[in-house]
Amino acid sequence: MKVFAHRGFSHRYSEATRRAYEKAIEASTDGFECDVRLTQDKEIVCFHDRNLRRVANLNKAVARTTLAEMQEKVSVITLNELLDLAIENGIDLLIETKHPVFSGGAIEKAVIKLLDSRAKEIRDANIEVRLISFSYFAVRRMKKSSYPTMKVVKYLLGYLIRPTKDIVIGIELLRKHPGLIQRNTSNRTYVWTANSKADLKWLKEKVVFAVITDRPKRAKKISLI
Repeated sequence: MKVFAHRGFSHRYSEATRRAYEKAIEASTDGFECDVRLTQDKEIVCFHDRNLRRVANLNKAVARTTLAEMQEKVSVITLNELLDLAIENGIDLLIETKHPVFSGGAIEKAVIKLLDSRAKEIRDANIEVRLISFSYFAVRRMKKSSYPTMKVVKYLLGYLIRPTKDIVIGIELLRKHPGLIQRNTSNRTYVWTANSKADLKWLKEKVVFAVITDRPKRAKKISLI
């Protein structure tokens, strides 16, 4: 069972910051998970929320903020910078595009363009980069790229109409319907966000490929028992 750090080591450190991802490396995580959005000047930032209210107490949308303006308010890391960390340390990467956004599929195009520009470095580092989204339409767009793509599933209906065999599935849904774990090992199941010892031990006993967790140190320890 692989361990992916959800926005870095976000249980202990400010989420989606360089420090959170560096501490995830120290915790021997197998992979990073990040959410991506486009700033006003079309930079790809690793940031979950639509606006800066929760993180910086500022009611301003990411899409209406430049990268420089964001950097004044929060310790934001760009996807390109996160790629540097992943490549330098041999860490796999899950990239989640956030929706709905006014720019439609622009975020997917920007992410794929960036990955293509660094494709040789990614290959040479022998890391795997996968694209994920809650959005059915975003997943369909990303499936046209050369990067493995997965649907993120929170509800049963989303599982039934998913456009990908490999999935990222919520722990709450999986606890209610454990039969959704895919027994065909050629198909991967990633589970988010699994943090408790009980959930992590339960998932270790199941046929899941990876967990996405705020607590990579705990999850890594349990995965190695």
